[in-house]
Amino acid sequence: MPETKPTKVPYLEFGQRLQKLRNDFGFTRAELGEKCGVAQSTIVNYERGTRIPFADTATKMAATFGITVEELLGVEDSNIEMKKAEALDSLKGFYGKKGEAQARALLEGAGSLLAGGTLTREQQEDFILEMQKLFIIATEKSREKYTANKFKSDKAIKSKEHLNRVEEIDQKLRKKKSEN
Repeated sequence: MPETKPTKVPYLEFGQRLQKLRNDFGFTRAELGEKCGVAQSTIVNYERGTRIPFADTATKMAATFGITVEELLGVEDSNIEMKKAEALDSLKGFYGKKGEAQARALLEGAGSLLAGGTLTREQQEDFILEMQKLFIIATEKSREKYTANKFKSDKAIKSKEHLNRVEEIDQKLRKKKSEN
């Protein structure tokens, strides 16, 4: 029998924590989803550890359980985790699960380099935006180089959409800098 490679579940600890909380409170997935404004299938994805909720849903969940968002997510700074999740979700929309996994590895690898708390919260948010921007640019350059000529016109349309996202990120970063 061939050996199966274990897949990495990015938010496994969160999923387990959520499932325990839900069971402890006696909620079905459908009931928790209704309380938090999401579908039952979304709760399933959270509990499987494949996704984490965005800020509004996490806030509703935490309130439902009478805990902080940080306790719910098992992190020190929930806003940073939300920014990471949003960036990865955006990249998944552009490049699929493989692109998301590559970006996650990049983000987690860089995070270990920055361990020690040397970056402020704002610097961490800027880093996440810059990482997302650089990932898009590098991926588009790679696609440009390795795409067969007969497919280049289709790729150019998608590439333009993706590079528009880079411009949006740049605008967000410029706005943050001008406010400081």
